[in-house]
Amino acid sequence: MADTRITLTDHTPAMDRDRRERLGISADDLAARAGISPQELTSYEQAKSEADGNPTTAMKIADALDAIEAEMPGEDEEPEAHPT
Repeated sequence: MADTRITLTDHTPAMDRDRRERLGISADDLAARAGISPQELTSYEQAKSEADGNPTTAMKIADALDAIEAEMPGEDEEPEAHPT
């Protein structure tokens, strides 16, 4: 029988952890943004592969990381000036 597993994302738990750290987001902050417990995030980040992690948790984390990244000014963007 052929393998019918579907990869939900193109990343691994380690890649998500590295992305979180690169963005300067604490585990507690990411867990809160993703709507999961800090323990769930730790367990996910320590998984050897995406197949070892909970797919729902993986998607929540990916969505939260995407949202956080979208809120940050891009490298080409200058921060908004605040009127004084």
